[in-house]
Amino acid sequence: MSADPKDAANHPTAQRSWLALLRGQVVPETRLTESQWAGLADEAIRHQLCGVTYRHLMDGPLAPHVPPRIKDRLRAVYLDTATRNALAFRQARQFVTELAARDIPVLLLKGVHLARFVYAEPGLRGMADVDIMVPQERLAEVEAVFLERGFGPLPRAAIAERCAWSNHLAKLEKAGAAVVEVHWSIERPTSPFRIDLDGLWQRSREATLEGVPVRLLAPEDLLLHLALHLSYHHRFERAALKGLMDIATVIAAQGSELDWRVMAARANDWGASGYLYVTLRLAEDLLGATVPASLFQRLARQPADEEVVDVARRYILALHAALPSVYLALAKSGSLRHRVGLLFRAVFLPREGMERIYGLRAGSPLLYPYYGLRLAGLLKRRGGLLLGTFLGSPAFQGTIDRDRDRSVLERWDAAPPR
Repeated sequence: MSADPKDAANHPTAQRSWLALLRGQVVPETRLTESQWAGLADEAIRHQLCGVTYRHLMDGPLAPHVPPRIKDRLRAVYLDTATRNALAFRQARQFVTELAARDIPVLLLKGVHLARFVYAEPGLRGMADVDIMVPQERLAEVEAVFLERGFGPLPRAAIAERCAWSNHLAKLEKAGAAVVEVHWSIERPTSPFRIDLDGLWQRSREATLEGVPVRLLAPEDLLLHLALHLSYHHRFERAALKGLMDIATVIAAQGSELDWRVMAARANDWGASGYLYVTLRLAEDLLGATVPASLFQRLARQPADEEVVDVARRYILALHAALPSVYLALAKSGSLRHRVGLLFRAVFLPREGMERIYGLRAGSPLLYPYYGLRLAGLLKRRGGLLLGTFLGSPAFQGTIDRDRDRSVLERWDAAPPR
């Protein structure tokens, strides 16, 4: 949703109605104005949940009441997602077939697993790339297969060096093909978790992707992976509600297969219990996911985990303006003297910075007029933003609050493993 202050009055109602819709609750259409309907669609787009929102609307009692332009807006994204996913599935089938011919096992991760095997239909869940996992000792062979098929870019990082800090190879790209990420683990080797990779493979399940054999994470491992990816890896950034919807959908679709006792024990063994606790609490609270109380009782956690549930909820839902760091610092500063200093340093950069920005030779006497040019340019492009943050406009309070919550999440994430 737009962070324009004029939309703020409509935002709470639109957001509450949208969340109720996602939870399967009745949304009285008479309470939604045209502007609030637009706000509901904005929320779906902002959180990358257009397909799910569209299907909830069209399959429910609100279908006759959805304004045509809102319906068309959501349907366009839904159909585009379905088309893109169909292409990605077909291409993934080709990748898997070539790797299977070399006796390289392939485990599908994240989007391709969820869109194809968990959600009711592919148009409900978009994906930016195709994530697969292979044994670490086969990474060189897998990369070679993709390079032979025209993927790049080249040159590539040395695999051993890459694996020292990353859990996947550099992205593999090719014109007209889905971007591929080849993983060897579900988390970075620098993470604090004690993930048993052999166990992941042993517990994985057989499936077929367009007729080709693949493997999928066991339901408990899938939920743990999704929780860690959302909470530890991304700190509830990057359309966090989409990540929570993934978790709620897995629970709804595979709840009867889940062994909650085993999952709690595994999370405790991995040192991931706090992350799982917070993530499942959010999925339960925001999207109505059904999680047994016994699961929460079995998870080892710290007092801070409970506080972070509330912080992360605010952080995920907050309507905010995205501000460059200098403007955010201006908005946060409580001292006029400090704001003046920040503004001065932002406009009057050191000589080296000005010479680099404006392409001047070192020591050029033409430097000084460019300071005036820089100031005029900033005022022309961002005069309103500059003035608002400098004067401490209340319009940016939501952004300041969200930045404070981000700091809380960062400190929580940096704490010792649970």
